[in-house]
Amino acid sequence: MKAYIGIDISKPRLDVDWQGKSISFENKKKGITQLITKLKKINEKGELGLAVLEASGGYENCLVKACHENHLPVHVAHANKVRAFAKSKGILAKTDKLDASVLSEYGSLMKVEPDKVLLTENGEKIGVLLGRREQLMNDRQREKNRLDKIDDEVIKTSVESHIKWLSDEIKNMDQQLNEHSQMIDIKPKHDLLISIPAVGGLVANYLIANLPELGLLTHKAIAALVGVAPYNRDSGSFSGKRFIHGGRKELRNVLYMSAIVSVRCNVDMKVFYKRLREAGKPAKVALIAVLRKLLSVINSVIRRQTPWQEKMETTVSLG
Repeated sequence: MKAYIGIDISKPRLDVDWQGKSISFENKKKGITQLITKLKKINEKGELGLAVLEASGGYENCLVKACHENHLPVHVAHANKVRAFAKSKGILAKTDKLDASVLSEYGSLMKVEPDKVLLTENGEKIGVLLGRREQLMNDRQREKNRLDKIDDEVIKTSVESHIKWLSDEIKNMDQQLNEHSQMIDIKPKHDLLISIPAVGGLVANYLIANLPELGLLTHKAIAALVGVAPYNRDSGSFSGKRFIHGGRKELRNVLYMSAIVSVRCNVDMKVFYKRLREAGKPAKVALIAVLRKLLSVINSVIRRQTPWQEKMETTVSLG
């Protein structure tokens, strides 16, 4: 019987549970290499079902990349799902070794599948650059918020100098993003995306890095991944309001701004939004519906591998 190996990841170490046996490795290059070597031996014997771990603020990235490079099956589980599974089993305590055991059992009972590698190296690089750009943007905004409260000229000069440096770094990130978007494995998809009104170069980069499933899934599945699919809240004769939940927050925030722009520059979206508002939908609810419709257009363009065309047919729930 193939084993589901649970790996709990923290900054200093990797706690591994294999069929009830616990072992730890340092979460550094040497420790990761040792763990990969062990996993390869298990896999060669035909005893490795899947390595199961959960996202840990980026501390899992090196291990996941090493697994993919060595063609080892790995699944990065959603932390909330794992925690809910543990509670359903009556496990309320939380330690690294216990978490590794829970991950192993979660993978085995839930029959999780190995993650597919959908991003190229350039696609991953775009994601890293976008993450850094967000950090710089947030830092610059914080400095700008401080600026109008400062009377001391020395401190004011320091803050202004820092703002300028941050702005220059943001331009540098934008330049590198532009260069990577022109790479041979990225450019065709990027060109298709920017053919759609309200989808600029930056939004296209977010879609490439954060939604590689585009064109491979249904419109509803894509909406659920982004976190704009409406969920019911009904019970008996009670019918509650629909709500959105979860999803990829950074991407959703960027697409929300695109939805606002599309209402202004796309006639179809403008008419769609106006119809919803006249039907009594609140502005934000109507904009989320526009976002879903925009996502379905984006998904269609990537699936068909043809640029956007006016009057493209899309169907979406009004929510």
